[in-house]
Amino acid sequence: MREQELIKLLDDMSIMEKIGELNQIPGEYYKETMTATGENTTLNFPKELIKTIGSALNVSDPELIVKIQKEHIENHPHHIPMLFMLDIIHGLDTTFPIPLAQGCSFDPELVKTLSSAAAKEACVSGLHVTFSPMVDLCRDARWGRVMESSGEDTYLNSVMAKAAVEGYQGKDLTEEGTISSCVKHFAAYGAVEGGREYASVDISERNLREYYLPPYKAACDAGSGMLMTSFNTIGGIPSTANKHIMKDILRDEWNYDGVVITDYGSLSNMESHGISEKDDVLSEYAINATVDIEMCIGRYYQGLQKLINEGKISEKQIDDAVLRILKLKNRLGLFENPYRFANSEKAKEICRSKKMMETAYKAVNQTSVLLKNEDKSLPLKKDEKIAFIGPFLDSHDLLGGWPGNLKYRSEDKSVLDIIENDYPDNHYLFAKGCEMLGSEEPMLKRRKLPFEENQNARNEKIDKAIEVAQKADKVVMLLGEHPRVGGEITSKVDIRIPKIQQELFDAVSKVNENVIVVLFNHRPLDITEISGKAKSILDVWFPGSMGAKGIVDMLFGINSPTGRLSMSFPYGVGQEPIYYGLLPTDHSTQVSDTFVTGYIDCPLEPLYSFGEGLTYTDFEYSDFSLNKKTLAENETLTVSVNVKNIGQRDGYETVQLYFRDVFASVSRPTKQLIRFEKVFIKKGETKEVLFYLTTEDFKFYNFDMNYDYEPGEIKIFVGHDSRTNECKSIELM
Repeated sequence: MREQELIKLLDDMSIMEKIGELNQIPGEYYKETMTATGENTTLNFPKELIKTIGSALNVSDPELIVKIQKEHIENHPHHIPMLFMLDIIHGLDTTFPIPLAQGCSFDPELVKTLSSAAAKEACVSGLHVTFSPMVDLCRDARWGRVMESSGEDTYLNSVMAKAAVEGYQGKDLTEEGTISSCVKHFAAYGAVEGGREYASVDISERNLREYYLPPYKAACDAGSGMLMTSFNTIGGIPSTANKHIMKDILRDEWNYDGVVITDYGSLSNMESHGISEKDDVLSEYAINATVDIEMCIGRYYQGLQKLINEGKISEKQIDDAVLRILKLKNRLGLFENPYRFANSEKAKEICRSKKMMETAYKAVNQTSVLLKNEDKSLPLKKDEKIAFIGPFLDSHDLLGGWPGNLKYRSEDKSVLDIIENDYPDNHYLFAKGCEMLGSEEPMLKRRKLPFEENQNARNEKIDKAIEVAQKADKVVMLLGEHPRVGGEITSKVDIRIPKIQQELFDAVSKVNENVIVVLFNHRPLDITEISGKAKSILDVWFPGSMGAKGIVDMLFGINSPTGRLSMSFPYGVGQEPIYYGLLPTDHSTQVSDTFVTGYIDCPLEPLYSFGEGLTYTDFEYSDFSLNKKTLAENETLTVSVNVKNIGQRDGYETVQLYFRDVFASVSRPTKQLIRFEKVFIKKGETKEVLFYLTTEDFKFYNFDMNYDYEPGEIKIFVGHDSRTNECKSIELM
């Protein structure tokens, strides 16, 4: 449909039809058991609104979606189709590694591939929009939702945001296998105080623009069809009511013309923030901030008509919002193909198909991070006497806190299943050792998770683990967070592994010093004590549907872990938020031995820093050079470095390029990632890696809040991770 036709359609719609487009209905409204689509009368959505409702949330059955859409089009005065939306965070039926792990891949093509695979399953299931990617910059591991982000670095987040949008949306949203992305949560949701969910953010305009906004802009520039507001306040103003970020920046500066939707209940959340309890007041704030759709609560329905009647908002504001929604529906091809590609039989063929599972499998080693490998303890040798111990040994749930379809939590194979299948004649030893949670985790009891209360049973399991550990050459311990304590409303102040598992680790490490830890986690954890005792640590995060097979094949060296940390691990929770790109200070060891920034009981730096990660071979850097000593506008700086594989097997090296603006009108970080490249290098081979930079790469918000670069010295760092000190200088002209 041409835009002029959309405008003509808009002009012919009644005000009730327009308000209907701005409201969304939760999937609970529909009863799947009825022959015709029914309505859940426990929800306060009147029939006159339902006839013109613009979208639905959390309906994912393709047959039901077709049924709802058919009935809706028949009843709608202008036969306008609905949008169907769902949180598809790291896969629908096939679950891929969590997004934080995907960030660890340092591979935007992988992120694009996984997003595209998720879109194919979603599209055939009748869905139109996913609330992904989440690109909130995350520097506090206490916040449960760090698992949904790409981590602590602005540049990496921006690159991955673009890749995810392109993966979901493809080249054309009318094509089969595509869905619209919805970038979230705008803005600075990851900067909440103390890592607390739904809380406050107090951030300077400079930090907001410099570090937090670029990933959202990258997603918007990539053409994301939608954007979601965040629950938090910024400087006391709820994001959903924040005209500065929503209108001044998003609409006017960035020229974003996509659809903006609230998070679930964001208008009511504004009441919780102490803004107002009245529907019309809250609706006025949101519509003035150019928020188009209210998700599922009905405040817009209650408030907008009153605002128009009283002349407090104009019908043009409503028209602008509705037109953006109609454009997205048109972009998805819904006016010509209202059922789009929903097909229940085809969904059975595509979802969790062999091809999808192969995609999930290939992602596991690319997103896993080998943090430590003392004495080359990994990979394992088949003929070693190995004990496998830990609560994740026989777990079928390696999906993490945000899988699209919960019914598959118990269907995937466990690590034990894979070992017994792939190594049927093994002489390995097995012991669960403990449950995932013990009775000393009182706060987690409220989440109705299973935990060990029987002390005798607890002691017996540990005794069995000690017995098998004493007989083994090496012990592989599979430990970590419970699969349900990541994602929304899972903030924690204790980010160590559960106490019951720590007790098991301590007991085993006393009788066998060759301990290898496989770590399952949604966030960086405080593993300082574990790191001091374990020979090797392999962080697999929550690896998804093919996690068990991927883990076993890494342990035995069939595949190598190639991930790098996208978020730093602290020495202790007291360091949080912790990240590599700190601002410099005059209170450093270069100035004084006494008055030094830091802690008296802990290093200032992370335990494991951004960009760190090992693999099963080693690399050597040489011939790092810059092609010029000065750089002016319209010129290109070429950075080159040779990387040699000096190990005994082929492997991937992620070459990372950082910079520091030495002197500027405002304090600049000691290091900032500016480029990276993941390179495959055969054993004994040397590859030259080239990076190209211009003055555009060194722009920042200066003293006067102008976005520009300043003449002066720039240090260029190249190396294996953010700790690299190998640098050369160039002068910006």
